[in-house]
Amino acid sequence: MTLKMDRRGFGRLMGGGASLWALASTGALAQANGSVRLIWWGNPERDKRTNAVVELYEGGGMGEVVPETYAWGDYWQKLATQAAGNSLPDVLQMDYRYIFEWARRGQLEPLDGYFGNEIDVSDYDENQLKGGMVDGKTYGISLGANSMTHVYNKAVLSNIGYELPDSTTWTTEDFVNIGKELKDQLPDGMAFSENMGSQEPRLQTWVRSRGKDLYTSEGELGFDVQDVIDYFVYWKMMQDEGLTQPADVQAQDSGKMEERMHVNGKSLFGFIHSNQLVGNQQLMTDEVDIVMIPNAGDSPGHYMKPSMFFSMSANAGDKAAAAKFISFFVSDEGANDILLIERGVTADASIRERITPGLTETEQKIIRFLNMVDTRVGALPPPPPANAGEIDRALRPAWESVAFGQVTPEEGATAWYDDAARILKR
Repeated sequence: MTLKMDRRGFGRLMGGGASLWALASTGALAQANGSVRLIWWGNPERDKRTNAVVELYEGGGMGEVVPETYAWGDYWQKLATQAAGNSLPDVLQMDYRYIFEWARRGQLEPLDGYFGNEIDVSDYDENQLKGGMVDGKTYGISLGANSMTHVYNKAVLSNIGYELPDSTTWTTEDFVNIGKELKDQLPDGMAFSENMGSQEPRLQTWVRSRGKDLYTSEGELGFDVQDVIDYFVYWKMMQDEGLTQPADVQAQDSGKMEERMHVNGKSLFGFIHSNQLVGNQQLMTDEVDIVMIPNAGDSPGHYMKPSMFFSMSANAGDKAAAAKFISFFVSDEGANDILLIERGVTADASIRERITPGLTETEQKIIRFLNMVDTRVGALPPPPPANAGEIDRALRPAWESVAFGQVTPEEGATAWYDDAARILKR
């Protein structure tokens, strides 16, 4: 990451005022009166910090903010429902995999015209800003950099007296061998790893390590059906070997952080994004740590991505107010003293300089991890095509049909791959 230490000359004090809210039959709709509806996917720690920033914003007399939060698994369905009802919140948290789809469908407001006015990104890393661009316009402000990780219960490993190998060079075969070595030494009820057969980001690292990606720049599938077959075979083998929990136990994880296998002591390893480590640690008594994901090939599986964005609805009731809140969230010193790096390492150099000395040990782990990964990553993948979200959501039932023994890995993978190809052609 490029560090810029220029001090910001941009004033952060913003006007605005408290206002009333009107309720429509389809839900609370934004009004052109300085009020902002805000929505994000979160976890208990993120929710706490975000709500504290909202209180800071309102306490400064900058305007009213109505917050709304959901778990990742429920978030996108909620957004789709609100979009269909023309009642999207004014400011919405957006993911890299969906921003192209939402921007090209006209749901998001280009933000470039607010730069230097309502929105201050004068100290932002240029590469992070580019991550929010679609077809030459900026539709999202990066809330931080992150990368995919394996998280593990460090306290359990320490009690066993086991030291992991260098994660910058380990392979999926190494991971299996370590699991078999540790399997009988783990606490009762704890498997070696959560099962990641249904996780699209983990599948992405699998195909990238084979020199491919999920999608091409033309919006077609960037991998072969054999890659998915091998992926399903691998995770079915992990389940059959007892290195992951049985399918009925794994299925209890709906995607919420508090339901994850490693959080509940049901697995030693889990999969998260690096910015989630803070929220993950808050939910556990044992100390956790993060390592790189074992490679399944010779190419880098990792890449450095914007953790998430704040975007503005194209139909925001008060666009200037929405832009000012986005700016406050990403560049206000007081706000970022609260947020720190829970959503990823900030792209604002002056903010990063300000908050780094006061970071906790958990947050310092994220900084060290990203510094290590930064020299071993591949290029940012091509933008996901429209309907990529539907393909992502279809992966879980496809994998579970394999995990529960209803179909073979070959049958499950082929059916999902063919469905994905059909979805992209619609």
